[in-house]
Amino acid sequence: MKKIHVLAVFTTLSLLPIASSFAAWKELGFNEAMVVYVDLDTISVVGEKAQIMSMLDLKKSGVNPKTKQPVNSIIGINEYNCPAVSYRPIEYKEFSGNKGEGTVVSDNKTPDSVFEPVVNESWAAGVFNIVCQRK
Repeated sequence: MKKIHVLAVFTTLSLLPIASSFAAWKELGFNEAMVVYVDLDTISVVGEKAQIMSMLDLKKSGVNPKTKQPVNSIIGINEYNCPAVSYRPIEYKEFSGNKGEGTVVSDNKTPDSVFEPVVNESWAAGVFNIVCQRK
């Protein structure tokens, strides 16, 4: 079973640049800084953990600290530990345009990142509620 999950995650990650244009994005919510979208078709559950692809569409351009290039959206796959109410990024890409358009500013693979607590009223909390309540 774990082998199947790893293959599914690898396939999803390798298609991330293509997936942004074909994803079935559902708007989850927004605040003054961003609009949060999720692709419900990418939910993957193994045991107590769940993964999903999400997109943060920024209302005001950010700047990548290393390249100094403008960032207008971020698409990534995050893993949620539902009982521990925590999450960690598996991979994320920053884009120069909104909604995953434009050029890739950075491509970040972080499969060994540490789980962080999900903070109430954050974008991660909204995604957590979707992915962990569906389990």
